[in-house]
Amino acid sequence: MHVLLRLVTATLPAQADPAETAGERNFRTLISFIWPHRGKVFIGALFGIIGTVANLWFPRITEYVIEALTLGQSVTGYVVAAFAVVIVAIVALGVQLIVLGWAGEGVVYDVRAALVRRILRGRVPDVLERNSGDLVSRATADAPLINLSVSSGFVSFVTALTGVIGAIAFMGSIDGPMLGITLGALLVLALFMSRLMPRVGRERAKAQEAIGELGGGLEGSIKSLRTIKALGAEGVRETTALESAKRARKHNISAMITEVLAYEVGLGGMMLVTAGMLGFGAWRVQNGHLSIAALVAFIMYAMNFMGPLMEIADGLGTIQSGLAAAKRVAEAQEIPWEASGELAEARGGEVVSTAGGSAAEAPIVEFRDVTAAYSPREGDVVTGLNLTVPRTGHVALVGPSGAGKTSVMSLMLRFLAPRVGEVLLDGTSYDDLTFAQVRERFAYVEQEPTVLPGTVRDNLIVAKPKATDEELLAALKAVHLGWEVADLPDGLDSELIGATMTGGTRQKLALGRALLRDPDVLLLDEPTSQISGATEDAIHEVIAAVARTRAVVTIAHRAETVQLADQVVLLDGGQIRATGTHSELLASDALYQELMSHLRLNDGE
Repeated sequence: MHVLLRLVTATLPAQADPAETAGERNFRTLISFIWPHRGKVFIGALFGIIGTVANLWFPRITEYVIEALTLGQSVTGYVVAAFAVVIVAIVALGVQLIVLGWAGEGVVYDVRAALVRRILRGRVPDVLERNSGDLVSRATADAPLINLSVSSGFVSFVTALTGVIGAIAFMGSIDGPMLGITLGALLVLALFMSRLMPRVGRERAKAQEAIGELGGGLEGSIKSLRTIKALGAEGVRETTALESAKRARKHNISAMITEVLAYEVGLGGMMLVTAGMLGFGAWRVQNGHLSIAALVAFIMYAMNFMGPLMEIADGLGTIQSGLAAAKRVAEAQEIPWEASGELAEARGGEVVSTAGGSAAEAPIVEFRDVTAAYSPREGDVVTGLNLTVPRTGHVALVGPSGAGKTSVMSLMLRFLAPRVGEVLLDGTSYDDLTFAQVRERFAYVEQEPTVLPGTVRDNLIVAKPKATDEELLAALKAVHLGWEVADLPDGLDSELIGATMTGGTRQKLALGRALLRDPDVLLLDEPTSQISGATEDAIHEVIAAVARTRAVVTIAHRAETVQLADQVVLLDGGQIRATGTHSELLASDALYQELMSHLRLNDGE
């Protein structure tokens, strides 16, 4: 009844009960992915039961054949019946495997889809604070375990249990005393196995955790391969990765040994029971209590009894592994969502449109007394921030490390939310806008720009899915990548490998992608940090051209970028220390003078 209640509860969209135990949460997560496919699971289980029942008749038919032969009667009907039950069993098994395979792949897809959505649509700080490789492992390695908990776990358990109950019924109809002794021996075996199987689930869960750590560490090593090799740290990273692999091996071996031990206890015990039943049955035959045909049928049931019992044990172990995987999936699903964006419905009215709705002289972005932190555990990264971004022009953010420059951009992009105060876009508070409405007005280039897996085209069209080849080539030409792409074997359809691309090429590709988006506000985290001097002037020309009609905000670490800005905002300790032109700040602020002297040194001046 408890399981049935949980099944029903899992179908409801209610929030998780804070008082539920970890085991209940894992079970609810597991069932939530199985429930949409319950129809196929039921059909698969039904055909499994049909096949099992058909198989159960074979020993009994064998008994009838032996008795008919003993009495000199025809066995044709029994042989036909034997063929019939075999055909039914084969067909039922085939249908079961197809239907359960279909349902299982649906479960795997649903788990992966849920995790992909959660990772891509979760709050940025909450996603990034987790190990990326471990998150990937949950979507790739844990999803099939949940599938197996359905096909090889739950359904196998049900069909095997049917086989056990059916075998007991048939054996009871043949000889009650022999059945009683058999069940007594099986009870002892079951007690031994019940002590062993839970350990399998625990060991598999620990192995999955170690695999997740291995994936996370290996992914980080690949991303930092140049640094690792330059430091001669291959051995250290190898040792760290292999420690996780060793722990996974250790726990998997422990689970395997426990499974083998359970199998040996079950199989060996059942063989001993069968041998005992053979002797006891022979005695009963000699004393006229049982026919030879009935004894043969009973022994056949006893010999086939082990299969369903082991399936039950395996099913329980697989369900344990599925629950362990469900635990890891549930943990990933704890990543908070970004707001879905359906604010109009929630507020009982229409969401305000921001495009082109403000006067030309009004700022496009405005910060009003903004204080923000990435998490309650950490201190504020900006405090009492008041900042306006004009609709056109180039604004440069400068300041020492930790001053809050990246946090300002994160607030603009809504990666970070104010704890106090508000950010406005075209005079409308971010709280009254969807995430999509905010971000569609921006384009962003990181200091370490990312090359997405795929082709040049794949990397560009994420900014504008319906862009023509002419638009793609124009964006590349603007950042001096047109000729490089033209020289590639397949042009726009050439595969890119981020690890082998120069930093400058990645930076230019990311900038071209941003230009293709045609944003109202272009955010650049030091766009010239990895570009050679020959190309830097051209990039500055692009920035200047965009700034004539739209807003450009840069985090500047090079002197020339700051000097060309229309407005410089000097940040220090999460607050605005001063604003003005480069010349004004250079003449009036000691911190700015110090920063500029360092920038000139870094530029080789």
